[in-house]
Amino acid sequence: MVHRSARLGHLPFAAVIVVVAVPNLLFLATHLASPLLAIGCIGCVLASLVFLLRDLARIAEPLDGQLLIIALIAGFALCCLGGQAHLFFANDDWLIRDAVLHDLVAQPWPVGYRYDGDATVLRAPLGLYLVPAAIGKILGLAAGHAALLGQNGILFGCLFYGFGRAFPPRRRSLWVLVVFVLFGGWDVVGTWLLGKPLDLGRHIENWMPSLQFSSHVTQIFWVPNHAASGWAFVAAYLLWHRGRLSAASLICVFGLCAFWSPLSMIGALPFLARATLADLAGGRFGLRDLAHLGFTGLGLLPIALYLVADGGRVAHGLAAIDANFLIGYGVFIALELGPALLILRLARPDAAAEGSDVLGKDMPLIVGLLLLVPFYRIGMNDFVMRASIPALALLALRFGQVTAKAAPFWRVAATVAVIAVGAGAPLQEIVRALRTPTFSISTCNLLTAGSVPPNDGPLFHYLARLDVIQNAAAGRVLATPQHLLAPEKRGLCWPDRIDPNSAP
Repeated sequence: MVHRSARLGHLPFAAVIVVVAVPNLLFLATHLASPLLAIGCIGCVLASLVFLLRDLARIAEPLDGQLLIIALIAGFALCCLGGQAHLFFANDDWLIRDAVLHDLVAQPWPVGYRYDGDATVLRAPLGLYLVPAAIGKILGLAAGHAALLGQNGILFGCLFYGFGRAFPPRRRSLWVLVVFVLFGGWDVVGTWLLGKPLDLGRHIENWMPSLQFSSHVTQIFWVPNHAASGWAFVAAYLLWHRGRLSAASLICVFGLCAFWSPLSMIGALPFLARATLADLAGGRFGLRDLAHLGFTGLGLLPIALYLVADGGRVAHGLAAIDANFLIGYGVFIALELGPALLILRLARPDAAAEGSDVLGKDMPLIVGLLLLVPFYRIGMNDFVMRASIPALALLALRFGQVTAKAAPFWRVAATVAVIAVGAGAPLQEIVRALRTPTFSISTCNLLTAGSVPPNDGPLFHYLARLDVIQNAAAGRVLATPQHLLAPEKRGLCWPDRIDPNSAP
């Protein structure tokens, strides 16, 4: 029994891989034009997963059962508080997310729409939705929402376990998890400086126009698909650092995660390149790794074509850089990154003396990426918020790792102060979830939900025109919807919903 338990430490991340991978397989089985192509791609992805899971299991590590239980409790608690299954108040992004899940449950795949005079198909990162939607097709929409909560609770719980397990012993692991959950910039200070409301329970992380680094609680509450993608890659990257995964396996994880959030994977590219170059330079890239990459690329190519289909209509380009932007950028960086980087700088001599300094050499890459992402735009501030996810997660883990060490009282006090002020925005999210009434799950379709403020902007990031797809390479690969949904003529989608920012 002791011998078996010593070899189970890889299972939580294996569970992450399964949760992340299955939607990719479901997509390939249901969204491709040719059954033979679907079978071939599924076979390639399964072969790639065999390489990945064997790589993961090649080094024995004991399973810390107590840490896993704590991590799972934290994962499920945050998913519940974030509004999943509507057990607590659900934020604005869920108004669209509910509609996507509803349409995937109610309609045959792929789902089509008549939008703005065009025949379109649902084109979005569907990794979060497909497994719950498949369950919902059998057991009903409520079961689909329950399955979404179960899927994400397991996923985030196992990710939390992986983050903590990377920094043993358990006492340090728990500290790293606490820091990770509470980690955030000084949004409270920024909101106060700009004279914006600081009412209890208000969302305050959008204090600087067009710039936002989201705290980890905010990511789970508002955009769990983006968080899951970025954090799954980060967990794999930590395993690569510890010699548990090869760069080829990391590339496989990257490809699987893109179906959950391509934007967060853009932010993962520098770390993927670092791992790949290190393995190449160290002679750790052989024929087996090339075969692994071949299976990954061939299997996931249709998903890549799907994700970029008709993507040019989404607004993108360099930020408008003028004096106002540069002043705002300087204040934003000072408050979002400055306090944490100051503590890390003060603690640097101790960290360098620590033998398990996993992330120290990554700091220039982490900081450099966070300094650069505000200069590009996709949508409004989507690129800044999502491409920053991997680097912010690594920064939080580094902060937890370094501050877990013994230190003089003044530095401990400064660390606690930085964490406490940074926790202001996450605590605002939790307070809103606890004090704002929940509301019923909507059965509106995407077009109807997308016509209701605050989500009544263009749906180009969710819909791709069929004629554009059919005139491109994706037209020979992707299936065509059986029929097209139209906006519904009905009453309010959420008659029992209260807007917490407008309520007295």
